Order: sequence, then structure tokens, then C-alpha cells
Amino acid sequence: MRYRITLSYDGADFCGWQSQPNGNSVQDAVEIAIEKLSGEKPRVTGSGRTDAGVHAVAQVAHFDLEKEYPPKTIVGALNAYLPKSVRVTAAQVVCGDFDALRNVKKKTYMYLMYCGDALPLVAGRAAVVGRVDAAAMNDAARSLIGTHDFATFMAAGGGAKTSTRTVYDAYVERDGDFVEFFITANGFLYNMVRIISAQLIKVGRGENVDIPALIAARDRSAAKDIAPAHGLYLYKVEYANHRLDLCRV
Repeated sequence: MRYRITLSYDGADFCGWQSQPNGNSVQDAVEIAIEKLSGEKPRVTGSGRTDAGVHAVAQVAHFDLEKEYPPKTIVGALNAYLPKSVRVTAAQVVCGDFDALRNVKKKTYMYLMYCGDALPLVAGRAAVVGRVDAAAMNDAARSLIGTHDFATFMAAGGGAKTSTRTVYDAYVERDGDFVEFFITANGFLYNMVRIISAQLIKVGRGENVDIPALIAARDRSAAKDIAPAHGLYLYKVEYANHRLDLCRV
């Protein structure tokens, strides 16, 4: 049986989603919980990697088991075995050709910023940026929409075959003392959202930053800054014809 699960996690205590030789990953925690439930040792495939310190509102993953369990049992049992910083929020039995990684059509990330005085409850959950102009940041973010070569916003070490991506939506909105940057695309380059976020923060502070010119430069040295990992959240993962992927619920 193939199971699809949705997870939310606090990335502060993890080296990222993907298993590492000498690290504590979210993937490891999920695989250990599945083994405790089933006695089996499946490989869990996520919709993509999140780096150390990055959070998820809705990461999607799949795994295969010989045994069959009701989705409610998957959710309840895995949460009983997982650390409190990782929660399974949904589970479904899906067709065997569903692939949480290969079938992704769109992803949305949120970068969360806090504009008030630093508070203990904000530490590790949002980037403290001081007072910024969210409207100016939103105007700059809108220029990201479209298909572009985003090489300027790609850190070394990602291994992408091409730096061209399609951004379907990008916007900034204010919610009290919080400012949220949302970006939806067909894929993201290594550290792309954090590098873009750093430039938008500059815009919000009144610095002269020309996002279209940075895109056109296709030069990483044109945008060297990178925003802290703890402000980044994997917010949503979308699949084409996702209802057709469900064999049983």
C-alpha cells in the first residue's frame, strides 16, 4: 500500500528534511516512527528538501507498506511516535504511481518577517527586520512573476541542471507586526527564496534595489545577501489532478 502524508514541522532541531550521515533529519524521524508502527523500514520520499532550520506548514511525502492501515491510524500512530516538533496532519491511501517528489506541479514558500521589537516567542520563527514598507516590497515582488533565469538568486551547491523557473505568483502582505512574502513556482533553486527575501527586505528599508535588473544580471555576486533560514516555511505543495491520485480515503 502506498500512503501519502502531509506534515508540519519546526525545523529548528533538524539538519533539514533529508537524511544526513551525521545529522538529525525530519525524514529520519518519520522513518523511525513508521518502523515503530509497522515493523517495516520503508524509505520516505518527500516533495523536496528543506534545509537546516527551515520549517514546513505542509510538506508532502509518500511511503509503501506491506500492511494496510486506515488513514486515521497512520495519523494517530505516527504522531504518537514522532517528536512534538513534527506532526502528521493528514494521511491518504494513494495509487502506486503517486510520487510526492516527481509529481509536484507547484510549490509555495512563505518567508515570515517581524517588524516589532524582538520577542522571545518570535525567535527562531521569523526574521526580525525592523520597520519596513510592505507595499514597496509587494511592488518589487510582483516583478518576479513569469519565466526567468533566476541564476542571480541561486546559491552554490544546489546542482540544478537549469536556473530557469516559472513563478506563478509572488506577493508581500502585512499582518500587524508581521510581514509575509509568498512565492509560488514550478520549482526553486538552492536558497532562492532566502536570497530573494534578503533583497525584498532591502527594498522595504528604502534601499535602491532593482529586482528586474537583478534577474537580468544572472550573476550571483549581484545579490550576495541571504535571509536567515528560520524565517522560511514550505507552505503548500500542489499536484496535478490530485484527486485522481486517491485510490481510497
